[in-house]
Amino acid sequence: MTSRAVTVGLGVVYVAASVVAPLILKTTPSDLDLYFWPSAETAVSGHPLLIYAAHLHDVYPNANGPLGLVPLIPVAALANALGWAGSLAGRAALAGAVVSLFVLLLAYQTVRLIETARGGVRWPLLVACTVLLAPALWIGVLDYGHVEQPIELCFTLLAIRCFLRRSNALTGIALGAAVLTRTIAGFVALPFLLIPPAVGRLRTSATVALAAAITIAVVMAPFLLADEQAVTHSLLTYRGSLPIGGGSFWIVVRDASWAGVIRSGDVYIGAAVGLALVAVTLRRNPTVARTHAGLAGLLTVVSCCFPLLAKTVFPYYVLEPYLFAVLWWLSRPGTALNWRAVVPLLLTIDVFIVKAAQSVPSSSLSVIASGLSSFVVGFAIGLVTLDLLRTPDAAMQAPTPRLDHCRQVVPAVQDARG
Repeated sequence: MTSRAVTVGLGVVYVAASVVAPLILKTTPSDLDLYFWPSAETAVSGHPLLIYAAHLHDVYPNANGPLGLVPLIPVAALANALGWAGSLAGRAALAGAVVSLFVLLLAYQTVRLIETARGGVRWPLLVACTVLLAPALWIGVLDYGHVEQPIELCFTLLAIRCFLRRSNALTGIALGAAVLTRTIAGFVALPFLLIPPAVGRLRTSATVALAAAITIAVVMAPFLLADEQAVTHSLLTYRGSLPIGGGSFWIVVRDASWAGVIRSGDVYIGAAVGLALVAVTLRRNPTVARTHAGLAGLLTVVSCCFPLLAKTVFPYYVLEPYLFAVLWWLSRPGTALNWRAVVPLLLTIDVFIVKAAQSVPSSSLSVIASGLSSFVVGFAIGLVTLDLLRTPDAAMQAPTPRLDHCRQVVPAVQDARG
């Protein structure tokens, strides 16, 4: 009872900190104010299917799916009632209170996944702090206003848990919900689709893909019917018009004659590289498909491909790779004091490198910082990939008998179910 009371008390403190921090530090508009808030206000005003119309002719729109706005809509309504809608700090504080609840849920999910993989966690509060205190998280929410990112990651970790429990349809639904919250979550879907064929079960991949596609189609259909032009611009076509910017090694070719290929295809290049890395890893060492650490490692690799190959990189892009790296590091049996802790540490350092690159986007310092950032992320990919290729199956699994029912990630490894 005492331990639970302490946990609840610390959770309350975290929520309070998430409210107070914007009141003190919020002085300039962020993506919350420029893109997400206008969409939420559109929904509050009675036009929920027109949330993308506010930025139809803008270079930067609200570029994520509608689910990330669901918690923000009541916040906008409350801000209007309190007269805080025009206050940067006030509405950020209200949003911070709601988002902090999802961050706490994300920390809880992380602890539970690691506990399942290891058979127990000796210091759950320390594990939770790897999420709660992550610089990429605080910078993403407080500085850049990306309140949807913790929600997206909650859906992604739910997909991991469903996948481990062999609930294929629910896995697809959770992945679809993640993409509907933050479109770049499409990167993390790749391992879920490639792992089952690695053990000869195409039916599992088909079920996951179909469930995800149906989820996305059902949610997006009303928005497309109501305002197809704005939805298409916001979620598909706008990115091709953006310039090559800081944080990415592509900055060195921004004036090249073929730079247009990068401007319009950076996401597809990143996805192709991630797909290749996952496929080669599974081909060379298919045993990684059977473990919690193996799945987390593949997710780390593929999610790193976005900040590595995106034409412009922001610090919050590193949050997904960081969280999966924590899962990959801590899901193994034995002590947590091993070399794998270097990967989440490197990704944390990269957050500040990218921040430096973005602070002076037109200077030579930005070019140096962008190159260093790409090297750090590439090095992290190399470390995780080599570990997945070389580590035997048994070394990734806790030898606890009570975990035998969930050790296999893919159903076909244990039974004939699809």
